[in-house]
Amino acid sequence: MAVGQSIVMERVGRREDVIFDDVFEAYQDRIYNCIYRLMGNSEDAYDLTQETFLRAYASLPKIKGELKIGPWLYRIATNLCMDQLRRRKLIRWEPLDNLLAVFHPRQAAKDGPERETLRQESREMVHRVLEKLPPKYRACLVLREYQDMSCEEIAEVLGTTRSAVKSLLFRAREEFRVVHAKLEGVSPA
Repeated sequence: MAVGQSIVMERVGRREDVIFDDVFEAYQDRIYNCIYRLMGNSEDAYDLTQETFLRAYASLPKIKGELKIGPWLYRIATNLCMDQLRRRKLIRWEPLDNLLAVFHPRQAAKDGPERETLRQESREMVHRVLEKLPPKYRACLVLREYQDMSCEEIAEVLGTTRSAVKSLLFRAREEFRVVHAKLEGVSPA
C-alpha cells in the first residue's frame, strides 16, 4: 500500500471531511468501474458508487483499529451490488474478454473486420455466460479479472479467507467453462 494512502487512512479514521474527499477522489473511478462490471449499467454504477461512499462515510465512527481503505470500499461496493442483484433476480454483465480468451480461443487476422466480429461475438457470449453464473462467482471473477485483485484482496472484499477465494475462483472458472460449452452446444470435457 502506498505511503500516501496510509496517511490518508489515519486521518480518515478520525473522520476528517477534507481527507475523506481525498479518499473519494482516489477511489471513485476504481469503485465505479468495479460496480459497472458487476451491474452492467452506468446509471446503477453511478448510484451504487454514491451509496458506497455514503455508507463508508457514515460508518467511519464505528471503525476501530487499522483500516485498509481500498479493500473496505470494495467490500461495501460488492455487498451493495450483491444485495441489488438478489433483489432483481436479473443480472446483466459486461463481458470478460480475458476469461473468454482462456476458455474459448479463436484465431483471426490481427487487424480486420473478422477479428472485430469475433470480438463482438465473444463479448456477447461472455455476457450470456455470466448471466447464468451465481452472483458470488461473478463477483469473484470481476474482482480478479477486471480489477486485477490478488486472492488476499478479494478475500478482504468478500469477507472470507485466501484459500476460500482460490477455491471460489476455481469453481467459478469451471462453472464458466461448463456454461460456455453448453451455450456453444459442445459437450464440456
